[in-house]
Amino acid sequence: MSRAMRKLRLVLLAAAMGTGVALAQPTMEAATMEAPTMQPRGATMEAATVTSAMVEAPTQAPATPAAVRSEADEARRARVYATIGDVRITVGRIEDEIAAMSPFLRARYRDAAKLRELADSLVRFELLAREAEGAGYGDRQVVTRSVKQAIVQNLIKTEFDERITRESVTAEEVQAYYDAHAEEFGRPEMVRASHVLLATREEAQALLEEARAADARQFRELARRHSIDTETKLRGGDLRYFTRNGLPAGAREDDTPVDPAIVEATFSLGDVGSVVTEPIAVGEHWSLVKLTGRRAAEQRTVEQASEGIRLRLWREKRQHAIDEFVDGLRRDHPPEIHADRMRPIRLDNPPPGAASLPNGHPQVGGSPGMHAPGMHAAPAE
Repeated sequence: MSRAMRKLRLVLLAAAMGTGVALAQPTMEAATMEAPTMQPRGATMEAATVTSAMVEAPTQAPATPAAVRSEADEARRARVYATIGDVRITVGRIEDEIAAMSPFLRARYRDAAKLRELADSLVRFELLAREAEGAGYGDRQVVTRSVKQAIVQNLIKTEFDERITRESVTAEEVQAYYDAHAEEFGRPEMVRASHVLLATREEAQALLEEARAADARQFRELARRHSIDTETKLRGGDLRYFTRNGLPAGAREDDTPVDPAIVEATFSLGDVGSVVTEPIAVGEHWSLVKLTGRRAAEQRTVEQASEGIRLRLWREKRQHAIDEFVDGLRRDHPPEIHADRMRPIRLDNPPPGAASLPNGHPQVGGSPGMHAPGMHAAPAE
């Protein structure tokens, strides 16, 4: 089989369900099967005689592990169902296609008609691959790129994902991480408050009794009518939940903390619904603060946190192994890099309405969040 043909078969196998043709679901094993060199385009397709044994619905598991196959079973699997040029579709290949499916899908091929449909779909697949190779698609850049991506993904799966699993993270490693990062699994005490910000103490004092008598809905109305805090007045003065540092749990760097005077006043209030007895000085202004919620501190146990820790350590182990592997490749095969030649690179402005990635750069190919080809593919969860 020519190199171009092998490339095309890999790509067609990966995209079989998106061709618009009723193809089977070929496996990676089928993609790597060797066959003699293809005949020139236009060669006739010689199909082997289909015996009743080939299309009879199987009565047991469709494939037997190679290690325990008898000589007679190997001979049975080697029987040719169809020949397309020099590519042979054998009974064994059909069995392997079915064996790679889920038990639910495999069951449908106990029906002889469905089994014949699957076998014929493999013929259609090879006809498409043959036509594409003859038309020169195997030499296109998109095919070469897709083949490289498929090969890298298969390398990652075989060398790392099948070796480094979540189960490979030990209970001792989970406990050690928990002990070293206990603060990640705790939540400090938090309170929620609403306030009405006023320009002067006199204005705040005049509104104090009405605020103290107001229920939650009425307090929100007071904030909407009287507060000069433009950020919170439209939501009824709500400051949401915050900790003693004035920030919500898991705050971002750009989050603005609640004023320390309001924080101190809120934490000093007793029952939810309480309002301060005196206006609180907030810079040059004055605030009437109402406690609207309280959450006690929490600490998750290692048992409660273990699954998340295991997932994190698994990802770190996997990425560390990949990084070490790539570092070794760089040492064994040092790339020749000319960084200065990057300077003349120019990028066209994205068309209006083009999708952007989270970092603000335009999306130039693939789907949002897709990594460039390489060794940092995210593990399947």
